[in-house]
Amino acid sequence: MGKLSTKHVVLGLMIERPGYGYGLQQQFAERLGFLHLAESSIYKTIERLEADGWVEETGVRRPDARHRGAQRVLYRVTPEGVVQFKRWMAQPSDRAVVRDELHAKLALSDPDDLPDLLRAAEAQSRECLAELAALGQRSVLTTPELPWGRVATALVDDFHARWLESLVDWLDQICKVIEERIARARADAG
Repeated sequence: MGKLSTKHVVLGLMIERPGYGYGLQQQFAERLGFLHLAESSIYKTIERLEADGWVEETGVRRPDARHRGAQRVLYRVTPEGVVQFKRWMAQPSDRAVVRDELHAKLALSDPDDLPDLLRAAEAQSRECLAELAALGQRSVLTTPELPWGRVATALVDDFHARWLESLVDWLDQICKVIEERIARARADAG
């Protein structure tokens, strides 16, 4: 099974639209922001791709009145880069690994921690609900006339929304269990 590869993700964006680092950062934020990749990672990844021979410089855009500042190096994917990207695309994907800080806190908690855990779970639930609201109205686009890019983005957004909804359900359950435990401890103490 394949692992998420930043190199291949950036390579895919460059196949789609050759360009320079800043443009790739914008493309990444628009299409793959859910991966939460640091902006500096794009430039480091481009350097690795160039060292591997998967991308190459195609020229330098000189600053003009609209684009002040340093010169920008333009990149494109080499034929070997396309082969490597296609090979990665053909590999099976790993199931997502859940690494949530609240999971670790729950596993390491004791009864004295319950009020803090309740606040943490409630805060995380509010964040998830806000993120769901920001995703807005969603639907899986299956109209054959729509470009695949829009359909693919809708499918990713749909997964993200469903994941957030299940996380909110789980957090609600955690809050109920913790509230019951706190109430029982107060009754036993009183």
